Amino acid sequence: MHFNILGETYPTTVNGPGERYMIHLQGCNLGCVGCFNPESWSFKENKLVDIYELAERIKVCDPEGLTISGGEPFLQSKSLLEFIKYVNKYLPKGILIYSGYYEEELKKIPEYEEILEYACVIVSGRFDQTKRIYNSLLSSSNQKFIWGKNPKISEEELQNQNFEIIQQNNEFVLTGFPPITKQLKKDLKELGIEIKGIKQ
Repeated sequence: MHFNILGETYPTTVNGPGERYMIHLQGCNLGCVGCFNPESWSFKENKLVDIYELAERIKVCDPEGLTISGGEPFLQSKSLLEFIKYVNKYLPKGILIYSGYYEEELKKIPEYEEILEYACVIVSGRFDQTKRIYNSLLSSSNQKFIWGKNPKISEEELQNQNFEIIQQNNEFVLTGFPPITKQLKKDLKELGIEIKGIKQ
């Protein structure tokens, strides 16, 4: 069983509590205006990874938690379920999933209820740049936290936004929640810093 992924980031401390491993899955059909990963929208094969090999790679890194974003993770829901079943036991700070789907849409996905058995929290809802907020891991006020049945994360741990620059594979990666302007994007690009996994 495989994921089609956009990329991986490790370590990160701004995409959920503790030191986390972050995966961006490839493919999204929502097209949110202001999305900071529009390169994740395409459904073309980008990088296929075996979910069990990925889980073992994460285990070796020994992160406290795992954050899964996109693209839209629930478009790969069968692989998502099997993956988090396998990797959950190694993560004291649990699994956080970002989804652009609202709860009523998630409930139509056959694997959704079982995914809640293993996920700590799902950040649910489209990103709406006209409703941008800055006081939690929600990116806009129309989004909400859906709590899973695996309580390793508290709501208090999700009440902040920050960003970081990580050196990874001989490049610098900006991740998290910075207030990005076009000028800042340009300046960072000139410095060789890739913008990745940003919730603007």
